[in-house]
Amino acid sequence: MTQPHAHELLEIARLTLLEQVLPALAGELRYPTLMIANAMAIAARESRLQARTCIQEQAHLAILVDGASAHLHETRRQLARDIRQGCHDDPQCQRTLIEALREVTLARLAISNPKAMP
Repeated sequence: MTQPHAHELLEIARLTLLEQVLPALAGELRYPTLMIANAMAIAARESRLQARTCIQEQAHLAILVDGASAHLHETRRQLARDIRQGCHDDPQCQRTLIEALREVTLARLAISNPKAMP
């Protein structure tokens, strides 16, 4: 038997909280419980999607950064430096930059608030 993944454990705990605990709570505890359940849903999505999202972000940003690092945080820093130095001021570069940042933002939005996806 395989062990459940972290996102599966969070999803099971969230369902238990919503289906078994929430109905038994007094009114003033319902809102904080729903906030906890929402945080658990975000954490489960992040656990499930984070690795793929980071790989995709690295690929999008590597197109924009000469000599992109293997580490996403370094690639982000280099892109920020390049933007500050005007490396993406050309209209074609700006279009590429905007599209890449849009894709990165949508991937992150799919984790933090999928209902807000266009």
